Amino acid sequence: MNMHRRAVMGLGLAGAGLAVAAGAAAAGAEPAGALAVDGPGAERFAAAFEDIRAYAAQHMVAYGLPGLTLCAVAPGGTSAYLRFGYAELGGKVPLTPGHLFEIGSISKSFTALCVFHLMEAGKLSLDQDIATLLPGAPLPSGARITVQNLLNHSSGLPDDAPLFPRGGDGRLWRGFEPGSHWSYSNLGFLMLGTIVERLEGKPLAEVIRLRILTPLGMNATKGSILTGDRAAYAQGYSALYGDRGYPVAGPLGPGPWTEVTQGAGCVASTSHDMSLYCRWLIAAGQGKGAPILSDAGAARFTRATIDAPGWAARGAPQYANGLAVVEVGGRKLLHHTGGMLAYNSALHVDPQAGVGAFASTNVGLVPYRPRDITAFACERLREVVEGGPKATPSAAPPKTPPVEAYLGHYVSQGGAGLTVAATGRGIMARLGEEAVAMEPYEEDAFIAIAPQAAARPLVFRRTDKTVVRAWWNGVEFVRAVADRPVAAFSPATPATLLALTGWYGCDDPWHGGFRVAAQGEALFVDDVTPLIRLSDGSWRAGEKDWSPERMRFDAPIDGRPMRAIASGVDHLRRPVP
Repeated sequence: MNMHRRAVMGLGLAGAGLAVAAGAAAAGAEPAGALAVDGPGAERFAAAFEDIRAYAAQHMVAYGLPGLTLCAVAPGGTSAYLRFGYAELGGKVPLTPGHLFEIGSISKSFTALCVFHLMEAGKLSLDQDIATLLPGAPLPSGARITVQNLLNHSSGLPDDAPLFPRGGDGRLWRGFEPGSHWSYSNLGFLMLGTIVERLEGKPLAEVIRLRILTPLGMNATKGSILTGDRAAYAQGYSALYGDRGYPVAGPLGPGPWTEVTQGAGCVASTSHDMSLYCRWLIAAGQGKGAPILSDAGAARFTRATIDAPGWAARGAPQYANGLAVVEVGGRKLLHHTGGMLAYNSALHVDPQAGVGAFASTNVGLVPYRPRDITAFACERLREVVEGGPKATPSAAPPKTPPVEAYLGHYVSQGGAGLTVAATGRGIMARLGEEAVAMEPYEEDAFIAIAPQAAARPLVFRRTDKTVVRAWWNGVEFVRAVADRPVAAFSPATPATLLALTGWYGCDDPWHGGFRVAAQGEALFVDDVTPLIRLSDGSWRAGEKDWSPERMRFDAPIDGRPMRAIASGVDHLRRPVP
């Protein structure tokens, strides 16, 4: 688990206003969905579109989605457009074809296309040192970072650091030499957008409009997310309890609104316009670049350039240029997802079969992307185009993984007993008279199904692959037989480390807040992600020795830091229990 917006810092967003029980809201929100089909192949693909509709409706209920918009494109100009649920829950305002959704990191492919246009115009090269394109940027010393390193996330730069970070010497840093590893970096695409603006002499949104949207006829799409257009968007939602893990179909509140103009996630669109983009990606994957790139440029744009371990749970994912390349049904597909403060999106394209799909939901900062919907849509349409066995969608939600390793009785040093039993959705943790139903969260960690029941996760720790101890709310429990612990308790936390623990918050919802917790002689972010002290006084987040995420503590009063600088962004200590 890396310390970045999507995995850690985003947990600090607090919901506000109307609370809704998402599953119940979605269940009454047009569960069948509205389906419209354009093109001459409606009858040929009718059964496939119906299967896609049914699977998307299943997601609406299983994950408690407020609304969902979806397009699926097939050869011969046939397209299906589906809408489920509401644009605004309180007034039960139905979604319309014109509602905008923020597409998040799918925007990266738009930024990358602008870079490729500059390359074809001779204004930059992909192997060019970015120091020559960003004069004045506080780049890390050492080996040069190229444009290609930014395009495929191999720069070694952190994920969500600002271009001019706080803390340390004021310069950026990296966790590894460029090209030696793959680590997702929104900062890299912020830099690419800035390069585009410098070389084009125009705002990135204007370049996206001129180079991509107008040529493809994507007339409803916006190249920047601005308050003046807010009325055109479906209302976004996010977790009501933003300071803790979000359970499947948990309660929601209205999400925050922020303007976004940088190249990592600035585009908003409709399912109709995204069907046009899917069709262009299909052509690009077939080596046909018009009307945006040359054929050679399109082939290069869609070609994988680096392995991307961790991007997908299955297969051997790779990354191209603002697009991932993943295996679905034994075939490599172009793919990306997008996570925003109040929207989540996914896209899959199969150039060989000539099919593609895009989906977006108006809920963000939760561990859900509609990627299974778009993957199944491509498999099911491919089945019609090429024949073969019927596509089978992934379970929604996924089957609960085995929990036998965690079951049993544990005791604290103070004599309190913790009993862990299995349930259909995960485990039941009983501490004295209190029993909390929990579901899997991270590896060896569980969160409360009712988030108001427990703010912090129950985290299990292993010795030689065997679960021996658990930590909950800062208390250690060791597995016991006949109330006798089978292992020694952890050493006491040194005072110097204890002084660093606590809650640190940031009012920017993109960064939110996090808890630094002690477990014996070690520190963790949100009880899960290890913090490792480095020789320069900073702390690395994550077990991988090349992780680029960093934290610094400063502004002490009586030896306790009042500020944590997480990947270049200030977070202030707050008295949150």
